[in-house]
Amino acid sequence: MFEIKSTYFNTAYLGPTPLLARERILERLDRGLDPESYENNQWFEFADRVRERLAHLAGCAPINVAFSTSVSELVSHVANGLNLGKNDEVVLMNGDYPSLILPWLVLKELRGFELRLLELDTFLNPTKLCKELSAKTKFVACSHVMFNTGIQLPVSEIGALCRSKEILYMSDVSQSFGGMTLPPASLNCDILVGVCYKWLLGPYGSAWGYFSERALAKIPRTHASWLNSLHSKSRENLLKYSVDTFPGARRFDRGEAPSFLITAGLEGSLDLLTQVGLEKIERQNRKLTDYFLQHLPKGFELASPYELRSNIVCIKPGTKDPVRLKEILAQHQIIASLRERNLRFAFHFFNNEEQVNRTLKVLEESR
Repeated sequence: MFEIKSTYFNTAYLGPTPLLARERILERLDRGLDPESYENNQWFEFADRVRERLAHLAGCAPINVAFSTSVSELVSHVANGLNLGKNDEVVLMNGDYPSLILPWLVLKELRGFELRLLELDTFLNPTKLCKELSAKTKFVACSHVMFNTGIQLPVSEIGALCRSKEILYMSDVSQSFGGMTLPPASLNCDILVGVCYKWLLGPYGSAWGYFSERALAKIPRTHASWLNSLHSKSRENLLKYSVDTFPGARRFDRGEAPSFLITAGLEGSLDLLTQVGLEKIERQNRKLTDYFLQHLPKGFELASPYELRSNIVCIKPGTKDPVRLKEILAQHQIIASLRERNLRFAFHFFNNEEQVNRTLKVLEESR
C-alpha cells in the first residue's frame, strides 16, 4: 500500500502518498504526453469522481461537496458570501488554526462587523458558549481537532446549539476526517472544510467542503470560474456569457477543478481509504493511541485531557528538551512533529503496535 522508509507518525503534518495514488498519477501523466486523449467531458468527470468519493466517505450527497485548493479559500468564499455589516457578529476561537481566522480578519476591515475570539474552554463547554451568543451572532466556527494539542471539540453539541439559534456553524475537519468517521448530519454542521493532504492522504493543494442546504441558501458565490458556468460543457457556446452555475456546492469549486494530476492522486487515495473503511481505520487509530498512552514512560504526560483525546496525541516531555528529543527520535527513523514544545504523534492505519513499542523504548531510554 505504501513505500514508507521510516516509522512515520506525522500524518497530521503531511500524509504519505499511497502506491495506488502514485499509479493513478503516472497513468494520467502518461495520458498528458498526448493531450488529444483528453475529451471535453472528461474535464468535468475528473472533479466529479473525486466529489463522489469524498461524499461517500463523508456520508453526504455529492451535490453538497465542493472541491477546492485550501481551507483558506473555502473559508474566504463563506466570509465573502455572507452579507455581514456593523450590526452583525462572528464568533471564532482564539488559538485556532490561521486558516479559520485570517479570512475573517480581512473581511472585518472591509465590512465592519464585530469579530470576537473566545477561548478554548468556552468552546469546550456548549452551555458556556451559549451565554456568549446573541441575536447579533450570525456565524460561529472552530476546528474539530486542535492541531497543536489533539483536543477534540464537541462539535456536534456546538452545531446543535447554533442551529437552535439560527446561526451558521462551520468546523474545520482537516485533523480528523480520514482518521475518523465524520457524517455531517451527526455533527450538526452547516459547513465542514478540510484539507485532503493529511489524513485523506491526497496531494498537497487539495481541499474539500461540505455545504448543507441551509448554508447553500444563505451563502452566494462571490467569484466566477468559466468551468462552473452552465455553458462550459459546450465549447461552441463559451461566449454566451452567463452567471448561472451548476447546482449545489459546485459553485465553490476551485477555478481549475479538473486539475489532472491532483484529481488522479486524490482519487487513488480515497479509493484506498474506501477499501480499508473509515470505521476500521478509526478503531485502529484509537487502539494505537490508547496503547501508546497506557505505556507512556514516566516523565511524559498527555498535553490534553484524556477524555478529549483524538487521533492526534501530543505529549509534554517534562524536563527533557523537546527539540533534542525530536532529533533523537529522528535518529531512530521515528518521525513526529513539534508543536509549541509538545511532541505530536499522529497514528494512522499504516502504523502498527511494533512501531509504537519501538517509539516507547526510545522515549524510555531518553529520560
